[in-house]
Amino acid sequence: MTHTVYFTAAEGASGTQAAASAALAALQQSFAKVGVFRAFSDGPIESDTAFGQLLAQAGTSADLASAYGGTRADYVRSETSAMAKMLTRYRDYSIGFDAVLVLGLLDGDIVSPGQLSLNGRAAANLSAPIILAVSGKNRSAEEVMTVAHMASHELCREHALVRATIMTNAAPSLAESLPADRTHSSIILLGEDGPNAEASEILRAAAENGSGVVTPIAFTQDLMSKASSRRKRIVLPEADDDRVLKAAARVLELSVADVILLGEREQITARGREIGADVSGATFVSLDDEEKLEAYAAEFARLREKKGVSLGQAREQVKDESYFAVMMLHMGDADGMVSGAVHTTADTLRPAFQIIRTKPGTSIVSSCFLLLLEDRIWVAGDCAVNPNPTPEQLADILSATADTATQFGVDPKVALLSYSTGTSGKGPDVEAVVEATRLAKEKRPDVAIEGPIQFDAAVDGAVAATKAPDSPVAGKANTFVFPSLEAGNIGYKLVQRAAGAVAVGPILQGINKPVNDLSRGATVEDIVNTIAITAVQAQNARAAQAATGPAQGPRDEGVGPRVRVAPRDG
Repeated sequence: MTHTVYFTAAEGASGTQAAASAALAALQQSFAKVGVFRAFSDGPIESDTAFGQLLAQAGTSADLASAYGGTRADYVRSETSAMAKMLTRYRDYSIGFDAVLVLGLLDGDIVSPGQLSLNGRAAANLSAPIILAVSGKNRSAEEVMTVAHMASHELCREHALVRATIMTNAAPSLAESLPADRTHSSIILLGEDGPNAEASEILRAAAENGSGVVTPIAFTQDLMSKASSRRKRIVLPEADDDRVLKAAARVLELSVADVILLGEREQITARGREIGADVSGATFVSLDDEEKLEAYAAEFARLREKKGVSLGQAREQVKDESYFAVMMLHMGDADGMVSGAVHTTADTLRPAFQIIRTKPGTSIVSSCFLLLLEDRIWVAGDCAVNPNPTPEQLADILSATADTATQFGVDPKVALLSYSTGTSGKGPDVEAVVEATRLAKEKRPDVAIEGPIQFDAAVDGAVAATKAPDSPVAGKANTFVFPSLEAGNIGYKLVQRAAGAVAVGPILQGINKPVNDLSRGATVEDIVNTIAITAVQAQNARAAQAATGPAQGPRDEGVGPRVRVAPRDG
């Protein structure tokens, strides 16, 4: 693991070269191999002399062409694209280093309104704590603290975490006059003799602890990286939709997954050229492929024999693109499926329930959403499938949702939500959650679980201290299980709309192989993210199946009253 520290000045003329050099030297005392990375440069990187000097100090001058994220002009054109590029380049560069000092504003850089905030967003996206440089020259301790406080406040508004402040040009008397009740980070004084002896300890702690922030851009970049690390074959049955073609082209460009498109190569690639989507690198499977149709029909008839499905009926059924795609998945010709841009949710899920069935030990298919807030990820289930789950089903939903959280980098602290916290409320709905909590704790002793618990007690430390003071989850929950579909669907949309969260999903859980449904209003970005999520699920499904053996069938092979689908946007 590479530890990251973000160094930036609070203002111009802060003596940053000496401060950055001291910070780098302190990191080199704590870590064996330390790199230097420039988040963005004012102009051509070759003319960035301050950066070049620090690279030389680190012994990495040869890395000049790869050790920067972009230019200021990149951010002016599109901050989102520039941040994504910076993250990608940083992750490629940081491989092999124990720690990296990322450089933000340095003396000589153009300091214009918004530049400090931009550095805050860059640090947040890197999940890197900030070391802030503030000049103490010709300033009283109160003036220095005011500047440091204002800069820290501006950075914190961007969800960055200031771990330490280096005060440059510090007079010997400055330390004695600093207020004892300062509310921000540790202070490192940098005078003529260099930093004080605690600098290495402070910087090491900052690097090892990180900031804990996960932004939507960082999550998306991690997701794409994880998916591309072991590419899986994802079948897209809706190749006649332009959004699907554009998403497929993007996935191929990023090497996120190997894409399978159902339809005729010539027609699909021609349409792709018309809309600027190069899908020539995809695999194309014709729905008229007689060999596959016959094999799929024979297997489908076998699977549905008890339901009275004949071979002739099976032949007709598997000509449907949704059934054909799911049969590809079932027969091992694909690793995952994404559909729903054109088809209804029922059209997507019905063949999955009939053919692929549920994972071993799972009684119910459910769903969850990843809610990407500005500085963290929440996971919410079930928000799209089961209207009124029983306590046993709630326990299974909780287990599946905790597993999904883990798959995507969230250490699950699970709140089983109710209108009651503990025994504060009574009634059959509360009792159902009480029983579900008991069953879930028996089923998953490895997961931190609290329930029944109200949402405010689950996420607000002050409320938790009053309502559930002894709970390891209360006030810290990041994974939420709703008691009903009505509550879940309302709840995730409240967070999505009121908090501006990016809602990724629904991610289907409990099916033996990855199948995911899109909203018919899905954007190209939504489809790309869902393909990547499906690819990561496929990576985990392959490992889990190898460990547990073949799948078991569900209690009900059809889409009966046990499963419902919530209406969604589009």
